[in-house]
Amino acid sequence: MDNQNADYKEYQKLVKGKNINPKTLLATDYLNHFNEIHMLLGMVAEMPDCIEDIAEWKAITYQEHFENSVFQDKELAIEAYDHSPEKYRLPFENCVLEMDQLLFETIQEVEAALKNQNIDQLNLLIGDYSPKMKKLIEECSSIINSKEITSEQAVIDDYFGDEVENDHSDENAQNDIDALFD
Repeated sequence: MDNQNADYKEYQKLVKGKNINPKTLLATDYLNHFNEIHMLLGMVAEMPDCIEDIAEWKAITYQEHFENSVFQDKELAIEAYDHSPEKYRLPFENCVLEMDQLLFETIQEVEAALKNQNIDQLNLLIGDYSPKMKKLIEECSSIINSKEITSEQAVIDDYFGDEVENDHSDENAQNDIDALFD
């Protein structure tokens, strides 16, 4: 067993029973950094004064979040991060980068819309931003919790699975498709 694998196994034991996923060695508490700003952006049209709090938002790393957190096992969360397998850590980091970028762009656009007192533009911006951010937060949570993210095609294939394979030969399937166009 190599040192990296031994360290991973050791951290799996250390995080057991903590709010850190033992498979990924990541904690969902980090998502609070994004959930808070997401909530504020959702309220900005009705409460324009929250732009002050929104404008103060800064992208912070996983480690920075926990350094400034009241999370009970924050030191362990910081240490475990370095031992998270790349198959989880790299997609997690990429997802965080996407969320940071979306937030930077949205905050700039929201500030401009408020400065111009363009409430219609503000509502359009938030309407466009919200589902994107929600999807990214859910994706990041899935990575942290080690749930497999499947492609849409895989979901479709799973849904039809054996039924298509067992009930139709290739010739019958082509005949069914041809019949649609007759």
